[in-house]
Amino acid sequence: MLKRLTVAFLVFALAFAGNVTAQDKPQGFVLKIGTTEDLDSISVFNAYERAATELFLLVYDPLVSFDENLKPIPALAESWSVSPDGLEWTFKLRKGVKWSDGTPFTSADVKFTYEATMGSGLGLYESSLEGIKEIETPDDLTVVLHTEEPKANMLQNPTPILPKHIWEAAKGDYETFEDGALVGTGAFRFHEWKKNEYISLSANPEYYGGKPEVGAVIFTIFANRDTLARSLESGEIDVALNLYPDQVAALEKSGTIDILQFSANGFTQLAANSWTASESKGNPVLRDARVRQAIDYAMDKKEILSVALGGSGTIGTTLIPECIPEWHYRLPEGKERSYDPAAAKNLLSSAGCVDTDGDGVREDPSGKKLNLRFLVRSDNTREVKAGQMIQAYLKDVGIATTLSTVDDGALQDAIDSSDYDLFIWGWGGAVDPTPLLAILMTDQIDGNNEPRWSDPAYDELVKRQAALIDNKERQAAVFEAQRLAYEAAPYILLAYDGDIQAMRKDRVKGWVRINGNGPVFYADTNYNYLHVAQAATASSGGSRTAVYVVALAVVAAIVLALVLRRKPKKA
Repeated sequence: MLKRLTVAFLVFALAFAGNVTAQDKPQGFVLKIGTTEDLDSISVFNAYERAATELFLLVYDPLVSFDENLKPIPALAESWSVSPDGLEWTFKLRKGVKWSDGTPFTSADVKFTYEATMGSGLGLYESSLEGIKEIETPDDLTVVLHTEEPKANMLQNPTPILPKHIWEAAKGDYETFEDGALVGTGAFRFHEWKKNEYISLSANPEYYGGKPEVGAVIFTIFANRDTLARSLESGEIDVALNLYPDQVAALEKSGTIDILQFSANGFTQLAANSWTASESKGNPVLRDARVRQAIDYAMDKKEILSVALGGSGTIGTTLIPECIPEWHYRLPEGKERSYDPAAAKNLLSSAGCVDTDGDGVREDPSGKKLNLRFLVRSDNTREVKAGQMIQAYLKDVGIATTLSTVDDGALQDAIDSSDYDLFIWGWGGAVDPTPLLAILMTDQIDGNNEPRWSDPAYDELVKRQAALIDNKERQAAVFEAQRLAYEAAPYILLAYDGDIQAMRKDRVKGWVRINGNGPVFYADTNYNYLHVAQAATASSGGSRTAVYVVALAVVAAIVLALVLRRKPKKA
């Protein structure tokens, strides 16, 4: 309890300690959000985890944002126009916007951000800028983007605009440079990140979109979902994210909690090292699509979803999740690889993987015993269970695996060096289909393309779809790209993620479900952070006094310490 209270008092303690300006001192309700997801980095160029993209959504702004229905609305750009040929976009920027350090925001910041991101091979936003070939800034409040072809997703570009005057100090080395203060233009100002504990923000009183209803937001990081749920029940936090289905019944009994279940824009996948280059450290047998397809046939995904993944979500197939129906490719009847061990065995045999000595383990075409190195994340018990089940399924068709549990950092290192055969992880999607599709492009082999699979026809489709203004034509290209990726099976989707968020109805009000029946937070828009407010029934007064008393005590301890001894990843 003490640790959670300390987190709740953090913003106030910082304000009293003088680490923020007087205008940044939190006024009003402190929104306390509990989650099990931590940041992997506070750099736009190095972050891949979903928690980081949510942070960027709050402290930075794109040119164009999304409303509660995920429709484009003005953000740093107050208006825009496009030339008749679709090759020139002109964005008119807002007047009077300032960075959180007081420096005026100008078109130079947009030009710098886009040019730094394009071709960098870093972060999650590069694919959103695909097709932009030249950027002009005729004045401080105008940005003109020239494209190679019409760009259908120009208004679905979530790239956070960075301050040139801060990031130009990187001198092009964006992979190692970091802005520890996260100087931004967003609705909230960043204060502190303590790994595995909390992230604290305060409302930006000068935000051009209007000061948020809440005075501060604190994301508390929980080690497990059981503690997360108990903290919501006790009132230590106001909101709980990423809960499990088996926690719903107990929470519903409280009568004070709103529970929202929805299909998340993301998936959990089994990745197979498909790299054909000589420097690949993966098992060569996985370069054959028939072996990857056999692995898919060998697994009972329905059972994995029910037993290992807690029944949360639906069985996965193609790259764009079902919750994005406009872009999700639904396989024709009879084309889906459902559980079929016999089909798996036939494919393995056709690929030259046979069991010549009758010991139950097949040999690869070179005669070596077929044993795949299989990595799962140690801190995700459900993925570990899924890995154990998959290991058993593969054994049944003659594939041995060596299952290892590793932390996220070790897994990322293995992926980066192509030193693995199979692993389980996941991706989150965006409003536009391009970011998820772009993961498997050839030019992302040293970036987000974890299986290192390559297909020129797929690359061409992904590039072409982003240039197709006619929605039906674009949809056809998006569908065909998903079909190709499904047939090749570098990613075998285990499940489209289900998700659960819960709110204390006696603590918060004013929220809406994004896009009708979606999430409240982690929803590709900052809408609810701007509009959620303290419920009328929430306690105040005496608790606020206690906050100030404890905050002063914390600050006193800090000052005393200074006197005694002067001296801190996959949306």
